Amino acid sequence: MKVGYLGPRGTFSEEAASRCFKRQDVQLVAFPTIIDVLEEVQSGLIDKAVVPIENTYEGSITMAVDSLAASPDLFVQGEITMAISQNLLGVEEAELADIKEVWSIPAALAQCRKFIRERRLLTRSFDSTVSAATEVKKQDRRDVGAIASEWAAKQLGLRILAGNIQDSSENHTRFVVVTKGQQFLAAPKKTMLQVVPSQEHIGVLSNIAHVFASLNLNLSWIESRPTKTKLGTYQFYLDVEAGLEDKRMAKALSILRILDNKVRVLGSYVTIDDPDWTENDENLE
Repeated sequence: MKVGYLGPRGTFSEEAASRCFKRQDVQLVAFPTIIDVLEEVQSGLIDKAVVPIENTYEGSITMAVDSLAASPDLFVQGEITMAISQNLLGVEEAELADIKEVWSIPAALAQCRKFIRERRLLTRSFDSTVSAATEVKKQDRRDVGAIASEWAAKQLGLRILAGNIQDSSENHTRFVVVTKGQQFLAAPKKTMLQVVPSQEHIGVLSNIAHVFASLNLNLSWIESRPTKTKLGTYQFYLDVEAGLEDKRMAKALSILRILDNKVRVLGSYVTIDDPDWTENDENLE
């Protein structure tokens, strides 16, 4: 089985994919963008994808949301949430006191602003944490470090000079496992929906949310995105804390459609906190 992820090697996405499928015989395949990896699932060239969809700091990953919705056959089968720990990586001979400049993506640099400011370090932006770490390794400079993951350090043979340097310990990213066609795992606990109102009116989102509240269904994620058809018109993406087989979900979908909303089920899946979740779930194979 081939599982795609947002590359290059050493990214948090590779780590998430590895955790999800480490009990199975899979080939992990890196792709340069989220769009690329999801298109490969849609085309059937790979079996599944693991992509980030939400982060504590950045909010929803809109590229993932839009790409998922734009592909008619994609279906969210599972999710895993990972704590994102940022680390200062250097070459083997480097010490923390040697570092004068740090390299990483803008988001990672922003997450470690306090660490950088206190040490008065210069910064340089790269297109990924791994490309920054790779360049540190390549240049073999003791005065430069990269902000990246422990996973990247292991993959590239770099030394962790300082760990957990992010400003907040509550930095998490939610990744989803995406497949082609509606493939359900046993007893899904959440359902992802795309809801497109037939027309814009005052209280449109409130009316949609009220449908779920009246059925005692919690919405754990709400994202609004442009319909891309007319300026000022929006569609909504929702995570509902109930599986698709739940009778309340069936009633909610029926009511939304009666109210003239276009509704698409983007996934019905299990929420994973334990990285070993796949070992007892043969449906992932």
